[in-house]
Amino acid sequence: MRTKLKYIITRIALWLTPVILLFAHRIPLTYEDRFRYFYKGFFKITPIIFIVNLLVGWHNEHLIFLKSLYGVLVINAGIGIWAHIKLGTFDIGEFFKSTLITIAVIFAVYFSLDKLGESIPEGFLEIGFASTVQVMTLLFPISKIARNGFILTNGGFPPEFLIKALYNYQKDGNLKAFLEFQNTQNNNEENNLPAA
Repeated sequence: MRTKLKYIITRIALWLTPVILLFAHRIPLTYEDRFRYFYKGFFKITPIIFIVNLLVGWHNEHLIFLKSLYGVLVINAGIGIWAHIKLGTFDIGEFFKSTLITIAVIFAVYFSLDKLGESIPEGFLEIGFASTVQVMTLLFPISKIARNGFILTNGGFPPEFLIKALYNYQKDGNLKAFLEFQNTQNNNEENNLPAA
């Protein structure tokens, strides 16, 4: 681990050295050498700057959705810890590993599918695809929250039918069936309400 960290620090220092040399006054270099080193260093770091700029622009473009996703991920982590403590299976190393994997997978898949959606012509199909991708992205951590909530309440909440609907949606991706199932359950609940 230490050698890996040392390697990363060395690489960063090598990239930053030309910038430091350009502005350092106490180092005896000609201006020609300073600009030559800066020019060489600049083209080594340009791909990284391009990628960071691309990700920051994409993040700002999707900020409203991503704020919701961040909130859901924080809740998922908190409820997950609580459920694992209740079950006696909490392991801090495993928690960080699974959390990092979940975050990496969610963002990699969402980013990739969002870029795929950009190739769809503007209109109803594009909006439908984008909405489906966002629902699918949120349902992954939300299904974990629901499952852990089910464990924490000893099967009391959320109702078992919702757990089954979420897992069926994850299995076959049929959003229409998921929403119809929800509407059927809501209508049944309304019909079973006692008269006022």
